[in-house]
Amino acid sequence: AFAYGADAVLAIDPADLESFGKMRTFLSSVPDSSLPPFADVAVVDDASPPVGEILNLMARRNLLWRAVPKEAPDVALNVRIGSKEFPRKEAQNPETFALSVRRRLTDEKRSLRLYGSEVVLARLVRDAGHARLHLVNYGGRMIDGLRVRLLGSWVPSEALAYGQGRVAVEDLLSVEGATEFSLGLIGPYAIVDLTAAK
Repeated sequence: AFAYGADAVLAIDPADLESFGKMRTFLSSVPDSSLPPFADVAVVDDASPPVGEILNLMARRNLLWRAVPKEAPDVALNVRIGSKEFPRKEAQNPETFALSVRRRLTDEKRSLRLYGSEVVLARLVRDAGHARLHLVNYGGRMIDGLRVRLLGSWVPSEALAYGQGRVAVEDLLSVEGATEFSLGLIGPYAIVDLTAAK
């Protein structure tokens, strides 16, 4: 809920109150940010049954998307189920469909790629000068050495992880129009703030 700026009503088991309090304390220490969400893909939401599962699978593959009522001019790829590029028949298999979206976008045009884990959801919010990367680890175990690749030239300014506080940003590289870096041990949630390189 915090990563996506959503309101949430929680029923907390008494046994979880201590860990919940620790997470609330951590989240209250995170500096405010009003950066807009960033997407590479706009998916026209026609309210058909496959759309929800397709969006779910795209999120799990860290394809940055937003649902729109009509095609958007400011994204790398528009997806409309039933178009020539994305036939409705293909949407009957959401897994295959999500993969076809990734292939059409191409990995080279993806603004964000993660290496080293299949169980981290990423959300990128940014403008021309600043970015914040939310990393939600839903695997239940600590992750050591997550590698991040962001298109563009960025300088990490601060990385915070629940349970660790500030964490080191390691092996920072600028490669082929992108910025790459690694994070040390992270648990269920981490945030990386970045500024555009001058």
